[in-house]
Formats: sequence, structure tokens, C-alpha cells
Amino acid sequence: MDIKKLQIGVWLVFFLLLASGCSRGQPAEPVKVEDTGSDLQQYVDHLLVGLVSDFIPGVSVYVETPNGGYAASAGYADLDTLSTMTGESRIPNGSAGKKLVGLLAAILDDKQLLSLDEPVLPWVPEDMAGRIQHLEFMTLRQLLNHSAGIVEYNDVGELDFIRAQLADKVHRKGNRFALQFVLDQSPYFEPGEGFAYSNSGYVLAGMVIENKLKQPLGRLLHEHVLEPLGLTETFVKGHDSAADDVASGYFFNMDEPDFVLPYRQRYNTKQLIVNTALADAPIAASARDMAKLLKAIIVKAQPVNERIYRNMVGEESLHTARWLPSFMDGALYYGLGVMVEKHKDGVLYHHGGNEFGYITQSVYLAEQDVAIGLIANCGAQDECDEPVIALTQALIARFTANNSD
Repeated sequence: MDIKKLQIGVWLVFFLLLASGCSRGQPAEPVKVEDTGSDLQQYVDHLLVGLVSDFIPGVSVYVETPNGGYAASAGYADLDTLSTMTGESRIPNGSAGKKLVGLLAAILDDKQLLSLDEPVLPWVPEDMAGRIQHLEFMTLRQLLNHSAGIVEYNDVGELDFIRAQLADKVHRKGNRFALQFVLDQSPYFEPGEGFAYSNSGYVLAGMVIENKLKQPLGRLLHEHVLEPLGLTETFVKGHDSAADDVASGYFFNMDEPDFVLPYRQRYNTKQLIVNTALADAPIAASARDMAKLLKAIIVKAQPVNERIYRNMVGEESLHTARWLPSFMDGALYYGLGVMVEKHKDGVLYHHGGNEFGYITQSVYLAEQDVAIGLIANCGAQDECDEPVIALTQALIARFTANNSD
């Protein structure tokens, strides 16, 4: 579930790192970086120093270049136990997990277990089917590339979705929980007639995949994606018990006294987020696995083949994207769970996630063959989002300006 995303200029990065450096009375853990003799280590170390604050408890970064992988982390995974953030730390990935569902659908299409372009209506429960307008014309591909026109569940009512989450934080909530807010709502447009980023499309797609194949989404993700790609630090919420063993997430409401979350109190969102297991934000993963997944899609690592690649990010599969974050001021497109940004010097692939208490980013620079994964246990507030996004942009700028690593 994405709450918001914000683009910020690279030139602001050091100002933001300085501005966000207020202390909570506990020293940040030393940055831990692999390959201690590298220039990259020193650069990442410099960026992370001072990033930890009242609003950013912990951060973990993984960078993979043609010369090897580099991991760095700082701060805390949990403020109560003071357990440190490490390269193995996992957090819920939010919408960055959409690329797994997009990849799963493309793999299942390639194996002829389903078709991306067949109507989804037969696989939607009868009690819901008649209450989603234009459903008979929607395809799985349209749900996954945000061209179906289905309304975003977060946009219904006055924070109705988060209020319902807070009303029952203990029990698991699945795709049906989110889709109840979509029923009987007017669509943005007819299927195939526009682009509107909608988490609801992925929630419905997850339900369709499960019903057609008669298997849980978690099992399908393990069989067709996680195990073949060797992503051992990625777990499916609501399916793997290890997905509950994640860093605590923190939201600090500084600005809105009447907001649904406490005012001027640090709120631990971990239970809220791990107990909401939806197909639009299906996983918890480390920064390393995030980077490796995106790179695997673009470089066509097995089981990704040419046909799967074309369905995900090929020219004929891209839709012009609107109101989504860009890093290089390029033309932005959306495939199946991956944003494709075409800028003057090449192509940047990325997709992040931002929800209460967690922010993530995965980036792959095609010309430089550099993959970046980033996780932080804060999110959905400027005091967290701006410095973390600035950190991501600083890393991108470093590699686009200097290809020596």
C-alpha cells in the first residue's frame, strides 16, 4: 500500500541529511560495509552518516556493481530492544513488491498456466463480480499495468481503509478485505482507456491468480519466482512465518492532530502492516534481495526469458505513467510492476514502496549494470521520505556521473 512518493533534487541531499540529523539520545550504530578498501564503501559511508534521526530509526542499503556487492546499514531495527539494522534486516516492501506479482503473472503466462490477456471475470467471486464496474472487460495485464481504471482503495471515503485496519490490528487481512472498499465505486475510466496507479488492481490480480490456479499466492511466488531466483531473504506476508520477523516500522505524526494515528507520538506500525497481507504489497525482504530481483528481471536471469522480459518491460508492454516519481527527469513508463524511465543518457528501472512506517526503493541502471536496494523503517512523512529519497538519488547520481566502479 503506497501512501505517497516525493521527488527531491540531488543538490539537496547533504542539506537534508544534516537537517534530519536530530538525535534521540542514542548513538547510531557504526555503518557496516563490505569490501572495506573500496571507494564505493567510503561514499556510502559518507551518505549514511547522520541519516539516522528521530524520524529515521534505521536504514540498510545494498549496491551491486560489475565488481561485486556492497552492503551498508546504520541505526536500529527496533527502538525498544535497540537491535541494530543490518544487511540481513527485512522490512515489508510495500509497492516495491509489485514486481514479484508482475513477474509471477508473466511466468505463468509463459508456462501457459494462464493468459495475461484473457478476461478476469470468471475468476472473481460471484458476490463481488457484479459490484465492480467494467469487470467483464478487464484483463490481468490491465490490472497489472494500471490501465484497468479500477478505483484505488485508499481513495475511498475519509481514510476508510486505514480506519478499518486500526479497528482490528490483530487478525490477518487478505485481498478481500481491501476489495470491499472498491465495490460499487465509479471507475476512473473504461479498461484500456487511460493510466491510473491503483493498488486495487494488484489486489484483484492476486485474487484472480489464486482462484484460477487454485493455489495460494505465497506458494506460487515461492515455486515460480523466489526459489528459482535464489531470493532467500524474501518472504510472503500471510504465508511465511518469517515474514513477521521484520524490523519495526515507525510513523511520527508531527502535523495533524486529528489524524487517525497518534499526534506527536512515535507509533510502531509493524503489527498493522504485517497483518495486512495484500497482493499489492505482498512481501518482506532485505535490501539485497530487492536489488537482485529487479536486476534479474532486466538481465533475463533464469527463469526470466525473452518473452517474459518483453511482457514485463518490453516496448509494446509499456504505458505512459503519470503522477509517479522519477529520478532522472526522464519519460516515465509502467510495465508489469516495474517503472521504466528513459532519460537522455539511457534507461533507469525502478519501483519503490511507501507506507506507514516503511519506505523502500529498488533501482537498476542499465548502462552501468548497477542495482540498488534500499530499506528504512519509517515512511509516509516528509521528515523520513525526503532524506531517504535524496539518498537514493545521490547513489544514482554517483553512478551516472562516474562509471568506474
